[in-house]
Amino acid sequence: MKKPSTYSSLLLFLTLLLPYQSLLAQSSSFRVKVKSGLQQTPPYLVKYYNSKDWEKFYAEILQFDYDPKFEYDIRIRKRQNGSHSTYTLAKTITKSLSENTAVATWEVGENYVNAQSLGKLKCLQVKSDKRNKWEYLTSTIQGFDYKEGYRYRIRVKQTKQKDTDSVSYSLIEVLSKERANELPSVAAFLARFKWNLLQLNGKDVSSSKASIGFDAKNGTIAGTTGCNNFWGNFAIKDDKISFLNLASTMRACNGLNIENDFFQIFEQKQIQFDIAEQTLNLYNERKLVMIFGLERE
Repeated sequence: MKKPSTYSSLLLFLTLLLPYQSLLAQSSSFRVKVKSGLQQTPPYLVKYYNSKDWEKFYAEILQFDYDPKFEYDIRIRKRQNGSHSTYTLAKTITKSLSENTAVATWEVGENYVNAQSLGKLKCLQVKSDKRNKWEYLTSTIQGFDYKEGYRYRIRVKQTKQKDTDSVSYSLIEVLSKERANELPSVAAFLARFKWNLLQLNGKDVSSSKASIGFDAKNGTIAGTTGCNNFWGNFAIKDDKISFLNLASTMRACNGLNIENDFFQIFEQKQIQFDIAEQTLNLYNERKLVMIFGLERE
């Protein structure tokens, strides 16, 4: 039997190797939309032709110069080499910028609140990085699966409708989601505001400048009677609130002095309370004895 030449052996080897090479290095392409407003990429947020929702795409897209002010429709080339995949921009089909679109980062409170003055009984409380105060949001945030009991930090796209003052909101991404403290959600609501004393035992005492603030994380309070500062702890159970371990400064007070009546109520073991839209109301034996009003910035 004649022995095959070196050239014939090499040719045979390459012929046998070709199918395996095609398996090792395969190329394909696909088309996606890429969402605007992303702070850091990857991951990108993309929609495939059959997607209903935005999905995370964790790989780097080579030669794709992403600008968060734009939304893209692009074609991506995928090259598969064994178990390793690389993605490269093949074509930018559209790159659109909406002049009426802005991106904001919000903190979202862990409970719904009532905003009857705004015509809505249930709405979110949000606080932006640019305005460090809580505000009511009566609109929905498209794509945001909100659950009470969690404090969120999110990026939102705000789109102003043409020729109107109407603004729509859609979720870009959830930056963080943390379970709120173990105190009832009402405590977290109280902690967001300074509460100024308006009435005491049926009398208008708004000129006294008495006020109270709550720290829901540590379960503490601090405030003033209009003369002396005070501090202590608080606890909430159902519709009862207790003020514990109270202490105060000892200055002599001139003019309107409400301290005795103020502390007489605060030292009760359990005080009934409720929260109207903008007031914190305290009751002693079902009698309304104190009304505090929230102070907005």
